[in-house]
Amino acid sequence: MDDDSLWEDLRSGDEAAFRRLFERHSRAVYNVAFRHSASWATAEEATQLCFAGVWRRATAGTLSQVNPGAVRAWLCAVGRNEARNLVRSAGRRLRLVERIEAQPSRTAADNVGQWLAHEESMRRINHVLDRLPDAQRQVVELVAWGGCTMAEVGEALGVPVGTVKSRLARARATLATTEVAHLLGEEN
Repeated sequence: MDDDSLWEDLRSGDEAAFRRLFERHSRAVYNVAFRHSASWATAEEATQLCFAGVWRRATAGTLSQVNPGAVRAWLCAVGRNEARNLVRSAGRRLRLVERIEAQPSRTAADNVGQWLAHEESMRRINHVLDRLPDAQRQVVELVAWGGCTMAEVGEALGVPVGTVKSRLARARATLATTEVAHLLGEEN
């Protein structure tokens, strides 16, 4: 079944449709959430919140319709918003990360150091992306990290494809003058 048909089945509380959509799109939602939050833990939580909210609304009969062809982009946008909300309240988590970094070195089997390095890299990228207006940043995240087509992004954001293309072009022009072009190549 295509996403649009699954979405319609999900709107009536179909658990199998929910499972299929989760299997198809949870990785894209996770990727967008990670790249927005620069935190593996936050990305996992944002993905869970996204799909839990979808399921809760589906079982309550309040899940909204999505424009044809925009299911993945819609889910990625919801995941991004969940990550954004989590980042706003992440002070305690950041203090914990700093305490972990200050602890003595760990064994080779422990991957905490690698996670922290990825998170630090994403924090640097996000610092550069903060220079973009939110509308441009959202397009960059959905296209580059969510794997959404420009048409899907346009549908999810409720703007024409031409607007998506121009936002992406302006964002690329801004980012080309910064270090993020190099960082994005390493993280993709």
